[in-house]
Amino acid sequence: MKGVSIKQLDAIIILDEYGNRIAVKYYTNVLENKDDKNKNKNQCEHNFMNSNQLYSKEHMNNFYDESYNNLKTVDEQKQFEHDIVDKIKKTSSLLNEIEILVSNQYIILCLPINDIYIYVVGDETSNELVLYEVMKAIQDSLNNITNNNIGKKQLIDKLDSIYLLLDEIIDNGVIMETNPSIIVNRLYMNENDIQDLTSLNQAISSAKDNIIRSLLSGT
Repeated sequence: MKGVSIKQLDAIIILDEYGNRIAVKYYTNVLENKDDKNKNKNQCEHNFMNSNQLYSKEHMNNFYDESYNNLKTVDEQKQFEHDIVDKIKKTSSLLNEIEILVSNQYIILCLPINDIYIYVVGDETSNELVLYEVMKAIQDSLNNITNNNIGKKQLIDKLDSIYLLLDEIIDNGVIMETNPSIIVNRLYMNENDIQDLTSLNQAISSAKDNIIRSLLSGT
């Protein structure tokens, strides 16, 4: 049975200015269509053939295989993050301006904001406008929940909310919502549900304690 991929994104990565992780989401558990994989490899070989240099088939295969093993392990993900941080340092990117990077078969949009960097990662077939739309949704939503003060401290303080927010935007690599107002409203609804559940659990725990004390005291 052929794997079918409807994945639109490979990762959303938020790092601090030194490349340390703040929040990361990788969408690497989606099966790739075998025909698509062969197509990508053929395209890679075609690009080599159009160059002015002569490459062996082994060289072409090695080039294509330098893909961080589809970012399936933490070590590969961190190596990928290290590499894109190095790439962005070599550019003249300005704060609050989106930069486009290419690393192996990945297209990466990078947005520096104060002391953090947001990366939206797609594969070589991704539409840059779609990646841009996701980036703007993330930026606008983060601005909303941090009162327009996006920074490392603010994001760490709201880390649970950040992950809920990303889950509202992307589900298993598929774009679900890019309207910041809808995203933030859903985020607050989820947080209220969590708070209600926490309050209920606390009430149940308190009731149990009271019953146990009553039984022990014989009243």
